[in-house]
Formats: sequence, C-alpha cells, structure tokens
Amino acid sequence: MSRTETPSATPPAAAGERVATLVDSSIFVFRAWFARGEQPDMFGRPGGAVHGFAHSLCQWLPLCPAGPVAFAFDTGLRSSFRHRIDPDYKAHRPPAPDALRSQFGRIREMLDALGLVQLAHSEFEADDLIATLAANARTHGLAVDVLSADKDLAQVILGPDDRLRDPERGTVLGRADLERRLRVRPEQVADLLALAGDRSDNIRGLTGVGPASAARILRRLGDLEAVLAAPQEVARCRIRGAAGIARQVADRADALRQARRLTALVTTVPDLPDPDALYPQGPLPDAERRLHALGVAPPYRSRLLAIAADMARRHIAGRRPQQAA
Repeated sequence: MSRTETPSATPPAAAGERVATLVDSSIFVFRAWFARGEQPDMFGRPGGAVHGFAHSLCQWLPLCPAGPVAFAFDTGLRSSFRHRIDPDYKAHRPPAPDALRSQFGRIREMLDALGLVQLAHSEFEADDLIATLAANARTHGLAVDVLSADKDLAQVILGPDDRLRDPERGTVLGRADLERRLRVRPEQVADLLALAGDRSDNIRGLTGVGPASAARILRRLGDLEAVLAAPQEVARCRIRGAAGIARQVADRADALRQARRLTALVTTVPDLPDPDALYPQGPLPDAERRLHALGVAPPYRSRLLAIAADMARRHIAGRRPQQAA
C-alpha cells in the first residue's frame, strides 16, 4: 500500500498548491441517513441525515485545502440523459424515502447559509458536475481534490496532484494509486466499466468478464474502440474463455458502445460556474437563524459558522498574493 492510501489527518495538498475541492455530497448524506435514520430534529422532523451531514462537515471541512469548494448533488437520477439512452439504467434502485428527500433540500439550504456553493442539474449526475468542474479547474492551473468513494470518479483523477479522497474512511488515492488498484489508467475506467459492467448502475457487461479480465483486454488493446475494431485480438488475451469473449465483442458492439455512453463522465455540463465563483464567501448575515430553522443542533450550528467564516478568511488571504502580482 502506498503512502497516499493510508489514513491522513491533514489535507493532501502540498503547501502553496492550488487545489479545487469537489464534494460528491450524496454519499455523505446517505451515510448519515443510514447511521442515524429518522432521528428527529428539534422540531420533531426527521433529521438524522441533517445531523450526520453537519457532523461530517465539522470533521473534515476544516481540513480542505484553501481554494474553490463545491458540493455536487444528484437530482436527476430518474430523468437524466442516461435514462433516455437506457431506461433500465439504475432502475433497480428504490427511490429515496420522503423523510430523506426532504433532508436533502435542507442540507442544500444549510450549505447556502454557510456561503458554500452547492450545485445540481436535472440532466446530469453529480459525477458529471464534478468531472466538468475538474476540467474547468485544470484550465485555471488547479489540482482537484475529489471527496468521494465512488469508483466512477477515478476518471477525474488525471493530474499528478489530483486526489480521490474519502475523509471519513481516511483514504487518499492519487493517479498512481488508482492505476495500481484498477490496473488501468483513469482514462480507461469508462471502457473498463463498459466491458465488465457495473451492477451498482444496472449496466450489463460481457458475460464472464470482470474488472480483472477487462483490465487485461484494455492493457493489450488500449480502449473500447480498439477492442471493437479487432475482436480477434481479444481471443489472444490471457483470460479465461477468451475465444467466447471475442465472439461476444463482435456480436455486441452496439451494446458496448451504449454502455460506454453510460459509464463515461461528462466534462461539458453547461452553465457551471468558473473556479473563481466557487470560493467560500462566509456565512450569510442571517445564517444562524437559517440554520436554526433547518434544524441544525446548536453545537453543530456554532461550529459550522466558525468553520465557514474561517474558510472565507483563508481563501481571501490565499488569493491576495495572486491579485497583487
């Protein structure tokens, strides 16, 4: 295990490194929900997800590197462009219960009150928003620190200083770590998922092909289009049932291309803010009142207000030398 895969109490960014922090918010909300369920807030509403998410923010938000910060949410899991490509995409997942859906809205309002940017899109998933924000960040000379445990977001970790980090589990994965773990480059992850399938998203891959076999095929041939152009080469791969897999490739080219459209993250989501618009602004003037109305408990409320104010100060201080240059 490499050093970057071990738990760390400090941000992964080196001193002076410019980093955009991009949060896959839903995973942390769901963790809070499963940990605390319908625990009521001070008004008697279901509040376990709000309490748990506030607790998580208090733990890891102060450790985020100075720079742009954005929280991405999913709102189009039943209406995104992927469902028009394949109506079965994620169809096996039950809808979120009403008690959780209402808390998602309050969590987003909580971030607004703290002066932190939160984003969602009816056509695209949070992963697409993160992929687009990451691409935009790179054009501004920023590394990206993606907070998630979602394997799909390995596609975003392209630069030497990019990180995929799960602050609650203590893992930090750089590009080299992901290549060792997945046995393919981040640029090949969408191809790997198309070949092997993705049960969590209800995407069917080739029969008898798992991630290890898909990785071997891609290491030999490069990408999905190269695989489809030369299925006979798949038969030469050192994998179980190679000849039968080669026949599947030849017979299922259209299905594999469709799967690739589902697994690939979009880096061109329209109308997302530039990195300069993602800097924390500090709590709104009436933030304490808003947090109270949202059911944020007093200990979390005071801590979050202090953290948000400190983040704004740090980011302003960090930008002054660049503005003076």
